[in-house]
Amino acid sequence: MPVNPSKSLHFESWDKLLQWLPEANENQLMTVFVWAGEHQAPLSDARRLGLVRKEAFEQLVRRTRERLERFLVQRVGCHDICLAEDVVQQVLIKLYLRAEQFDPQRSFWGWLYRVARNEYIDALRRTRPGDVGLGQMGQPDDEAEQWLENSATTTSTPVDVLMEEEQHQQLEEAIAALPSLQRTIVQLKRQGTKGKEIASQLGISQAYVSQLYHEAGEVLREAVES
Repeated sequence: MPVNPSKSLHFESWDKLLQWLPEANENQLMTVFVWAGEHQAPLSDARRLGLVRKEAFEQLVRRTRERLERFLVQRVGCHDICLAEDVVQQVLIKLYLRAEQFDPQRSFWGWLYRVARNEYIDALRRTRPGDVGLGQMGQPDDEAEQWLENSATTTSTPVDVLMEEEQHQQLEEAIAALPSLQRTIVQLKRQGTKGKEIASQLGISQAYVSQLYHEAGEVLREAVES
């Protein structure tokens, strides 16, 4: 019996779908996880549907836990590893409960990093209100965007030129891997197109353009600097 989690994902059987999950990227895992939670399967397929949903989420947990902890420590400025672990646990709970809110047109990691950053700030406000300040909140929202814009600057020394060429290649590869809508926004921004014009061209709000661009900056910066 064919199994079709989305317009682009088609499998000959439940077993084929389960075998494929370890090879899926994070956006695809989210698609399958959400679909498995909403799909009305015949009673005879209910157990296998549950296994697919469970395996998709476990794959997401395995791929995200350590990476989110590194993000909180290295990029957001969380110096308490226990707090970072607690925040990641809360993020994973939100991922499970609110997966249907994820837009597959955006980068999974950009979206998840935003959730983690906001959850960290909320945790500080709840547990350590006196510590909540610029230094505790990590980078401001526009820093990833500023890094992306600065990546186009040129240098003059031979060593800098070689480093710049390598980073440029890494950046272009990372941009190519973004979901199409987010990739288009980054490309238009790099061409100097204003957010209002991009929103008009793409038929989305200017606020959403800004959010997607910021999330892309987080992902691209990590790809180049890691």
